Order: sequence, then structure tokens, then C-alpha cells
Amino acid sequence: MLKKMVFLGGLLLTLPVWAADNECIRCHEGLTRPLVAAHNFKDWKNSIHARAEVSCEACHQGDSKAKDPVKAHAGVKSTQDPKSSIHFQKVSETCGACHVAEFGEFKKSAHYRTLLRTGKGPNCLTCHGTMATTVLHFSDLDQTCSFCHGKPAKAAQTFNLIRSAKNALDVFKKQKGADPKKVTEFMQRYAAIQQHWHSFDVEGVADEAQNLIHQIQDAEKSKP
Repeated sequence: MLKKMVFLGGLLLTLPVWAADNECIRCHEGLTRPLVAAHNFKDWKNSIHARAEVSCEACHQGDSKAKDPVKAHAGVKSTQDPKSSIHFQKVSETCGACHVAEFGEFKKSAHYRTLLRTGKGPNCLTCHGTMATTVLHFSDLDQTCSFCHGKPAKAAQTFNLIRSAKNALDVFKKQKGADPKKVTEFMQRYAAIQQHWHSFDVEGVADEAQNLIHQIQDAEKSKP
């Protein structure tokens, strides 16, 4: 990634070229303490959002071109404000502006309906954190889901099947003589399973993962 040296408040900062003219980044890079309780600048800098060139204003709003702090923060609201783009009930819509397929699946879920109806329940941050720095692992299921569901046995079973499908796909891709068209097809189907997981239709996702495993196994047997 190309870097650019910039001065801010007497400090010499090294920023990605694309970020050097972003006033949100220039200012917050030089701050000595976090202004947001949930995360700080370092969290963003190390996140997939930073690598994808997604800056503060994409989620928090405000004007990333304004040098004046008041103008720069115009439109930025407290997370407690229902009009905020990162209010608990709205943050999934904000994430969904980029993660369209995942949000489409999440809207099908009982989780989303409960969130809209009661203001409680999981949203994107529950599993992925404020900076999308986490992906739910098998070891996280019990602690995360048990707040509402008790022991998540079906979710755990489905999670294992998804993991098994990924392992089977990885092995198949590396095998000599694997049909490239089959590899592409299986990769697309696995991506669809990952997206469908966001609907929390654990039985439907389990069926899809199991079917994919069986078809990968059949493809292995039919290799020349």
C-alpha cells in the first residue's frame, strides 16, 4: 500500500495515499485518546474497513473533507439517538449499504424482526464487533447465543457442517485433476451458504452444507 507523510499538530504521520486528504483520518490519527467508547483509531486502522478504504464518515456520517471540526462533525449523532446511522436498531442497515447480500439474509431472520419490534436482539456488531474485526468461531457460539437461547446445539451442529464443507472444498481444490468448473461451482455455493448463515435458518443452512459435502465427495470419486 502506498504511503504518504503528512504533518498534523507538529506530528509527522504516515498514512495511506488514499487517506492523506481525509480529515477524519488526519485528525483522529493524531489524537492521544479515543473519542468513541466502542473503538479507537487504532481499531479502525487495523480493520478490514481500513484495508478496503472505508473511512469514518461511511458509518458515522460527517464531512471528511472539512478541516473545521464543527463542519466536519455536522450530521454526526450520538449512538443513543434513534436518528443516528449507528443506533442499535439502525446499524445493520448501515452495514447493509455495503454488505447487501448478508443484510438481505439477515432481514429474513427472527433476529431482525425482534430487533425492529423491541429494540433488543442481535445486530451485525453482536457477531462481528464494531469494526468487523471478528468472525464468529465455534468456541464463541455458546457464549454469544446463550444470552437468549440457552445452549445453541442446532447452531453448533450447523456451524460444524459449514466448517466441514469448507475443509472438503479446500482439499478438493488442491487435488490433482480437480475439474476447474466444479471448483468454481463449489466455491460459489460455499459463498452462498456463508451468506445464508446470516438468516439464522440453521436447518436450511445445515441441509445446504451437507449437500455440498456430498457433492464434493461425489466429484472426488469421479475424477480421472
